[in-house]
Amino acid sequence: MNNLKKTLALVAALAMTATAFVGCGGKDESSTSEPATEATTEAAADESSEAPADESSEAPADESSEAPAEEASIPALGTPDGTLADGGDALTILCWTEDDLKFMYDVVADASGMDKSKMVYKNVGSAGGEANEKYAQVFASDEDVDLYFCDADWNKAYQNNDEYSAPLAAVGISEDMYANAYGYTVAMGKDNNGVLKGATWQVAAGGYAYRTDLAEEYLGIKTPEDMQAAISDWDAFWATAATVYEKSGGATAMADSVDGVWRAYSNGNRTSAWVQDGTITADNAKACLGDFINMAKTNYDAGYISTASQWTDDWLPQGMSEGTQANKTMGFFFPTWSLGAGSQLSQAEGEEGKDGSTYGMFNIVAGPTSWFWGGTWICVSPKCDNATEAGQFIYYMTADTASMQAYVDAKGDFVNNKIVMANTVAAGTNSNPLLGGQDQLAVLADAAAGIDMSIATEYDATINTTLQSAIKKYCEGTLASEEDCVNEFLDKLSESLTDVTVE
Repeated sequence: MNNLKKTLALVAALAMTATAFVGCGGKDESSTSEPATEATTEAAADESSEAPADESSEAPADESSEAPAEEASIPALGTPDGTLADGGDALTILCWTEDDLKFMYDVVADASGMDKSKMVYKNVGSAGGEANEKYAQVFASDEDVDLYFCDADWNKAYQNNDEYSAPLAAVGISEDMYANAYGYTVAMGKDNNGVLKGATWQVAAGGYAYRTDLAEEYLGIKTPEDMQAAISDWDAFWATAATVYEKSGGATAMADSVDGVWRAYSNGNRTSAWVQDGTITADNAKACLGDFINMAKTNYDAGYISTASQWTDDWLPQGMSEGTQANKTMGFFFPTWSLGAGSQLSQAEGEEGKDGSTYGMFNIVAGPTSWFWGGTWICVSPKCDNATEAGQFIYYMTADTASMQAYVDAKGDFVNNKIVMANTVAAGTNSNPLLGGQDQLAVLADAAAGIDMSIATEYDATINTTLQSAIKKYCEGTLASEEDCVNEFLDKLSESLTDVTVE
């Protein structure tokens, strides 16, 4: 890793100052009962769910012997305040994927003693902004929901609606339980009145995951350090993209999608909120966009950005060396939650575990900018009838150090606990087989420390979706100019955001 000593020192220092922030592994054999499932989801291959901690560490001995960080004391889980029902048949958890949940069942069961069969996954059936819409339909019905997961793009909309979300205090969760969390996550878990309504287990720093075999073939690059030097800023990234395109005979794009580039650019370069005082102005929109539209169009036309779109069938197969989409991209802009077992990276490698065509042939670097992509908050439904179990699930997944460490060891996700992350990086125990044994947590530690979501609004999901649609139309030639692209974006927003003024 680049400057691993420096990274360890930084993470440890952050952990030591954790008390200044107040605000946000299972073992597969640990239980014989499997969690109930209300809908079928795609499961990752068994081999890809191996715990990263089982792999050997690459960290030098002197660097892995750093003293563990000091942990801020947090209170024990409280008791429900009686405003929500208790004693229901099952703890029903609404989400759009079971990729993270299937690792949580064991962690929560081991820590709380809860029977895994009591945890029921309810699949909303759609991801992204569509999940937001499906959630609204569920809440408008009489369907049973105790807990639900909210994406960062739209969790504020649910937290600010008392018909959709209950205070975490109702299930025994208090803000002082997050003394070891990253401060921005706690702020994002509060409604507009400052009431804590959501908590998260993860920090969503992002990087650039690239094919090591293609990097060596087209660029002569053999190490993450050299790759980072080749894409250290956007100018360098696109210059390297030109080389990759030429050496591959036009077959390989540097970036996986316009959407991916936007995620990295937006959350690494944007400094103001889209909506200010209930208004989106053309001037502020252009300030948020910067030079992105021109960047996207220029590099799309040059073949440096893939024509695929995120979450479509042709997106992740670009990371394979077999099939119709083989070798169509050098890499992906992935956040931490896309890098662990059962994640998007495992699917990009072939969804076949160790038999995948590019299994273990990726590495991760910071890329041209520090950035993040979302994250997921756990919220409580006002219709919850399992207050005790809901509190246990949230506490052990988002506040308790021991159980969060167990989750890191099983999933390899970057968790929302500075102590766990400092100790994990220092110990050198995280060796990700999907990344050829590389420790993604050490690579992304600096980015995680700098995440700022103070500019997030409850409208961001709609804005991102609308913008990406307009930019792709411009890239594909449906819209004739950058001005047309901006106008399409603003016109569509004025139609969809009925409670926001678009000028």
